[in-house]
Amino acid sequence: MKKKPNRNIKGKVNLQKGAQPKPLKPSKIKTDKRQQLLMILFISVLTFIAFYPTLKHAFIDTWDDSDYVIDNRAIKSLSNFKEIVTTPVQGNYHPLTMLSLAFNYAISGEKATSFHMVNVLLHLLNVILVFFFVMRLTGRKPWIAFIAALLFGIHPIHVESVAWIAERKDVLYSFFFLCGLISYLKFLEKAKVVKLLPVLGFFILSLLSKPAAVIFPLVLLAIDYYYHRLRNISTYLEKIPFFLLSLGMGLLTVHAQTVQGAVADAGSFPVHFRFFFGFYGLMMYIFNTLVPIKLCTFYPFPAINVPLPMVYYLSPLFGILIIVLMFLFNKKHRIITFSILFYIINLLLVLQFMPVGSAIIADRYAYLPLIGVFIIPGYFFQKWCDQHSGKPPLSGMIILVLVSFTLTALAYRQSTTWKDSASLWDNTLAVKPSSRAYTNRALAYKKEGNREKAIELYTKAISMNKNESDALMNRGNVYFDMGKDDLALADYRKSLSLKKKSAKLFTNMGSLFGRQGNYDSSLFYLNLSVAIDPGYIEAYMYRGLCYGKMNRIEDAIAEYKYYLRFEPKDASVMSDIGIWYQALKKYKESLQWFDQAIGIEPEKGIYYMNRSVSWYSLGDKVKASDDAMKSKQLGAKVPEGYLEMLSR
Repeated sequence: MKKKPNRNIKGKVNLQKGAQPKPLKPSKIKTDKRQQLLMILFISVLTFIAFYPTLKHAFIDTWDDSDYVIDNRAIKSLSNFKEIVTTPVQGNYHPLTMLSLAFNYAISGEKATSFHMVNVLLHLLNVILVFFFVMRLTGRKPWIAFIAALLFGIHPIHVESVAWIAERKDVLYSFFFLCGLISYLKFLEKAKVVKLLPVLGFFILSLLSKPAAVIFPLVLLAIDYYYHRLRNISTYLEKIPFFLLSLGMGLLTVHAQTVQGAVADAGSFPVHFRFFFGFYGLMMYIFNTLVPIKLCTFYPFPAINVPLPMVYYLSPLFGILIIVLMFLFNKKHRIITFSILFYIINLLLVLQFMPVGSAIIADRYAYLPLIGVFIIPGYFFQKWCDQHSGKPPLSGMIILVLVSFTLTALAYRQSTTWKDSASLWDNTLAVKPSSRAYTNRALAYKKEGNREKAIELYTKAISMNKNESDALMNRGNVYFDMGKDDLALADYRKSLSLKKKSAKLFTNMGSLFGRQGNYDSSLFYLNLSVAIDPGYIEAYMYRGLCYGKMNRIEDAIAEYKYYLRFEPKDASVMSDIGIWYQALKKYKESLQWFDQAIGIEPEKGIYYMNRSVSWYSLGDKVKASDDAMKSKQLGAKVPEGYLEMLSR
């Protein structure tokens, strides 16, 4: 008697051992399009409400938004296309993300609203994609898709990925990642190689949005596991291009992070601790999902040189429990095993088995992995509905409403903590005090002009973690601004002993020595800065200033001109170039630079005064007098007797 194929979820055929893979046919289950539309509308409305506060928020200028937008000269003009798509940011190569930020900047400049709006829009699109991905994966089971998409949309743990402008890469790569997964499910229905091309295309776009997409081929294999395709050699052959692309992006990312000098805080711990760090992360993402009441933007590693807390030693038991559940559910509830696999695979790169970054866990790392977790309650809710003619019972609806509005309220509240740098780090210090949180809150105080409070918090950060090199450097910057050079230099040297390669630190030291008149030492550190990071343009400006003080005028002009290639609207630098040309008695050349400076800042009186000197030196007293008068009208100081001299 011919054996009938097993069916796991209606409409999806599981191949028996030895059987040849066959194209998966679309489910014949009739789905109510109106019901789906209402489900998507309900989820979208709640999601928008949850993230509405972010539309009014500012940039987080103490936490990556500066590097990605505010101080990122490349994105400030679409004419910098080549630089945008070829330059890594913070050791990550994600040109598509940077292009999206450049388009935002072209629309609104440094007004944060449009950046936040695009992030929220991408999240809403991802919610819809999750719905259709789960619908197609499970054979058109609407309640599984609804629950998974709902939880994905409104869970407060996702606030970081959406509310943080620098995390555009997270919502963007997830968009293409999900498009690729849906395309792969379509490929499985037809089993034609040409149908893999859209999958490959979306995978490439996802890679170009965030290197974390390298995990995509493993997720495809998890889907193959779910559909019993792993015994077929063609399953692996068709993945070769995907793995090659992942390998290429992985090598590119390692190179970029090596150049950047990225170091993980986990490197300070014994190697065997990483075993516990990894399982701790695997456990805590689930815990924070189930109990999302004390979320923050930075979860520090445990303190060094003290016993590891007991929770870390217990965390491998959670890992064992997950493995046991996978085996128990493998036959009768294969979707649960797949969901756990989806969760683990997408977390692999950020579990601290291998040191990554400066935090042991981060809410943003859970953005895509939690889709797997959210499928599981959806699966059981669907079974409950199936027992009531496909509709949820009254008790089910009550639970659904309570969960929906509770999570929406929590996400809304969490969104408000991202209002600005001060509120973000105040929340973090209330939830998880750490040296990094004190450092970043101090930076916010520094930007507000509250130097005393900034020094107080930098000192707290250093007392909490003697290896907090950024706190030392930034406290040194405050001392520098206050004219306390000895204290600044002491902090710079301590920071240098901890952070061997830092273009910013070397530039700060060069600037300090330059102010003291020690130009040889200044030039030494500025040269080191340029050697470490040729793209750190502030070093060129300070090196130009140093050359000017050393009377190496031609070198100073060359440095400033190079700086202006990247900061073409810095009028003060243009004016300085004009002054140096005056020193070389090249007055005609100086006029060009004063003209450019005035064109950018026409209300700056000193530029007219400088140009007046050039006109006088060229023998044109009329123009010299006009510029001097204009300078005086704008409030600039005109040398005593200068106007009388011009009138003779």
